[in-house]
Amino acid sequence: MHRQASIISSPALIVEGLKLLWHRQIRWLVIIPLVINILLFVSVTGLAVQWFSGWLDSLMSLVPDWLHWLVWIIWGLFAALALVIYAFTFTLIANLIGSPFYGLIAERVILMSGDNQTPAATASMLKIALASFVRQLQLMAYLIPRSIAVALLCFLISFVPLANLVVPAVAGCWAAWSLCLQYLDYPADIKQVGFRELRQRAGAQRWQSMGFGFSALAASAIPLFNLLLLPATVIGGTLLWIRTYGLETASEKSSLR
Repeated sequence: MHRQASIISSPALIVEGLKLLWHRQIRWLVIIPLVINILLFVSVTGLAVQWFSGWLDSLMSLVPDWLHWLVWIIWGLFAALALVIYAFTFTLIANLIGSPFYGLIAERVILMSGDNQTPAATASMLKIALASFVRQLQLMAYLIPRSIAVALLCFLISFVPLANLVVPAVAGCWAAWSLCLQYLDYPADIKQVGFRELRQRAGAQRWQSMGFGFSALAASAIPLFNLLLLPATVIGGTLLWIRTYGLETASEKSSLR
């Protein structure tokens, strides 16, 4: 049985990632997707504000008179739900666009951590970038159908008085799990760990995984600042992989000697 690594502070990992953003080996990989994501941010945020205003007004009109005293609580909960949906959607799209660069960031962070592999040449960098993009498409194939199922479940529950109060928690937990997998997938792909095995490792350390996922979700929900927090979270996820999830590989190798 493999030794369980101690819980690592997820917000601290993202802060550590922020500090590394402008390292000379990483900063050019941050600037290019940053410019692209600024354009994406303006579009997605504008659409999200319009959608949320109309959706919330129609939802409030369905609240029966005897529950009007709960209107502000319901408003707050569903505002939180809208923020979860916004953060999750923005992050999925932004990470897909930035995945060729984020895969290279993960590779650089692994090298900087003391990995004895040599830096990638230009041809290898292109190969890593393409592999990261393809892997993100595979990840989307896993996440999108399940996200739709969770969204339908939340939609149905939202019409049930009182039970609808758990909708933001359900959506938040799924979003946190999804983002955890997404950010750990970059270093896992670099280390040639399959997506199924990644899910198993993340599930084996569920508290750590969910903690990091919620931190990633909170980071992606901060307007404007989230543009820098996305690559910082990639670095944080890579550091988490190196210090926790990647330990299993090392122990497996030592057990075979």
